[in-house]
Amino acid sequence: MMPILVLVTVSMAVAASPPLGAPAPVPTPAPTPAPAPPHTPPPGEASADSALEQAAAALATEIAALSPPSPDDPAWRTRAQGAIDRGRAFTARFPTDPRGLEVQATLAIELEDDEAVDASMRALLALAPSKTAAGLAWARYWQTRDTTRARAVLEELVAGRPDALQYIQHLMTTLLAEGPGAVRTRFDTLARSDETFSQAVRELDILARVHGPAAAAIGESLRASRPDDLELLIATARGYRHANQFAAARRLMNSVPEALLTDPAHVYLWSDVHYADHEFDRARELLDSIDMDALEASGRPGLHRRLRFMIPLRQTAADGWPAESERRASDASRGDNPLATLIVEGREVTVELFEDDAPNTVAAFVAAADRGHFDGHPAGLVHRGFRTIFGDRREDDGMPPWTIPDEHELPQARPILAGSLVAYRTSRLDSADTTFFVMHFPGPHLNNKRTTFGRVLTGLDVIREMEQGDVLDSVVVTRRRPHPYDPIVLDTAGNRLPLSELTDRPAAAPDGVTEDPPPPADGTPS
Repeated sequence: MMPILVLVTVSMAVAASPPLGAPAPVPTPAPTPAPAPPHTPPPGEASADSALEQAAAALATEIAALSPPSPDDPAWRTRAQGAIDRGRAFTARFPTDPRGLEVQATLAIELEDDEAVDASMRALLALAPSKTAAGLAWARYWQTRDTTRARAVLEELVAGRPDALQYIQHLMTTLLAEGPGAVRTRFDTLARSDETFSQAVRELDILARVHGPAAAAIGESLRASRPDDLELLIATARGYRHANQFAAARRLMNSVPEALLTDPAHVYLWSDVHYADHEFDRARELLDSIDMDALEASGRPGLHRRLRFMIPLRQTAADGWPAESERRASDASRGDNPLATLIVEGREVTVELFEDDAPNTVAAFVAAADRGHFDGHPAGLVHRGFRTIFGDRREDDGMPPWTIPDEHELPQARPILAGSLVAYRTSRLDSADTTFFVMHFPGPHLNNKRTTFGRVLTGLDVIREMEQGDVLDSVVVTRRRPHPYDPIVLDTAGNRLPLSELTDRPAAAPDGVTEDPPPPADGTPS
């Protein structure tokens, strides 16, 4: 059940708060040669304000006395119904003030009075349509009782406020829970007429953030009849970006004349889909074209803050890429780094392990793979557009608790890029074990904070297409150097010792391992 004050706004509180009608403090104006006398409101106006605030304060006090809610208590229900009646009286007396309706809606929810919830919410949102929190509370009320009704409420909310992104996001989430057919039906309906097509594009752009693959598929379907619609193209590209299909997003964005892509949000998206696959020069060129001063003055503070944060990170990744490219070429020409094959839902991913750069972390990965630790284990977390986590420790893995020392501060530490294999640890130093993650996207904010111990050579698309619950079928080390892989670990007391001593099971190399050909000479992930 929802908290009693979820809709009754903070403005109704009377303790430690100024009266609702009190003006906000303003700086003292500079003196003028002939200051005007202060304005004194007419007696009737002052009296009306005072009566409003007295009534609001009394109502707020009564609501505070009803918290926490006790809907199973008959006495509480009687008092709540009395507060609803006083909320109605407040609304009748002050019909342009929403606080009486907020009280009615909040208590109707607590009392689970369906008709009263609908009536009070409709009246409240008609009077104050900007109160999206109230609309979402209305939808959540029905989601716990009747999902079909919840969908109808969300559709009603979107119809009333077609620009309210939170309403659209919750509607898309609800439709996706019903199934792909429900989502497609809504877009097919909106796309039938010119009057509602712009709303279809607006909702598609929100769907892209909720479920990229669905947005990309629906966007391509809509583009069949409107291939020249720029906003539709952008929304479809955003769907591909959030589906981790960066090449498809680039194809769409690159098909548009650059002169038409002037919106900083569109340029940022365009830069993103180049940056994802290490096309750093082009990504930086696009971001450099954004006039940040003009953006700051344009009234889009969220986008301005995000770009201010992202631009230096993108610069860091670009600056480090030439050296990393040389190291990858050197690794490929030498051809002696260990290789492993990950089978994810029957699909192969080939990875190279940076033994010279993170030797102990590589040894821990190899030892865990040899023991079958990863096999048949679902991914711990698939965070599309960021990373997939593998190898969470299990109680039945047959090994006592242990961690490995961090290696991210070694002089040869590798940067974190798309396809990097990175040791997962908590905020505590030296807390990594066999858990690791594979990056979908460059992560320079993690450079020198987490240990990079390998990279994907082929099959990065397999990682990027994973869904939550997909299983890592097996990990097999297919090439290794001619020495045991027995990492130094930390036991629960903080003692350093070889893993073999801790487990009494030496990490011997399995029989039948043959050396595969070296990775491609260019060292480029797929």
